[in-house]
Amino acid sequence: MRAADTERITVVIPVCDDPLIFRCLASIDLPCRVIVSANGSPPWFLDALRRYAQATPRIAVLSRAGKGIGGAYNHAIDHVSTPWIVLMDSDCVFEPGAISRLMARSADADVVKGRVCFESNNAVSRLVASARRLTEDPVLTHKVSAYSPPLLYRIEVVGQMGGYHFDSRLAWREDRDFELRRRRAGIPVCAAPDAVIWHKPLSLRDDLRSVWAYGTGQAMGERLGVLPRLSFAHELRKACKVLALGLRHGAVGAALYGTVRGAVLCIGRAATLQKEHKA
Repeated sequence: MRAADTERITVVIPVCDDPLIFRCLASIDLPCRVIVSANGSPPWFLDALRRYAQATPRIAVLSRAGKGIGGAYNHAIDHVSTPWIVLMDSDCVFEPGAISRLMARSADADVVKGRVCFESNNAVSRLVASARRLTEDPVLTHKVSAYSPPLLYRIEVVGQMGGYHFDSRLAWREDRDFELRRRRAGIPVCAAPDAVIWHKPLSLRDDLRSVWAYGTGQAMGERLGVLPRLSFAHELRKACKVLALGLRHGAVGAALYGTVRGAVLCIGRAATLQKEHKA
């Protein structure tokens, strides 16, 4: 990538107190701007972030008291001065050249989606990684969406998507809202399957906890009128597709677990709606 191109992008990473953020920052192999959006971080963690940033002037650390990925993204984006941003998670690392490969596709579309792969270090994390691949990997599903990370997009494109980046009221599923607005606006998304990031290994507990949070975010989005009502028929069709894909690729166990993940999302949504109804 030319030096001038690195001046056109800012990498945005929200974090609360995840120590893997330092591994993530070390994987950025371009001298581009980076904003770490500290999201309700404790003072000791903020101090560690700021000490790290002092040694690397291109990294800025911003802090906000509230929590929620959408708000953390928005807080950082308000301070971005480049025309393009890359959204990244603190528990992931870039493969060498991944950011350059994302930018290489920017001539083709205003939104570019890379590929997230999952590390594994035991049988359980391999099961989770395989299930995630069946449901999320565009190389396997042949379906490209604008969920983050890794996601590169031109900042101005949100002018066609309701005029905002993320809904700060959504603690989770903020990228679902982003994706639906992109679809309604008819904005194409370009796939960059060679722009790979690696997610840390996940236990069943951590994976299902995140899926439950997606269900909670879905319920919040429905209540706020931001997300459409979840269709159980649609979720059932998705489960059938995952099972069929798993059978074709000899990953029946992962496919079955993938359907469990879908059920947990629905249960998390229902539990949140019931709790709000009682309140």
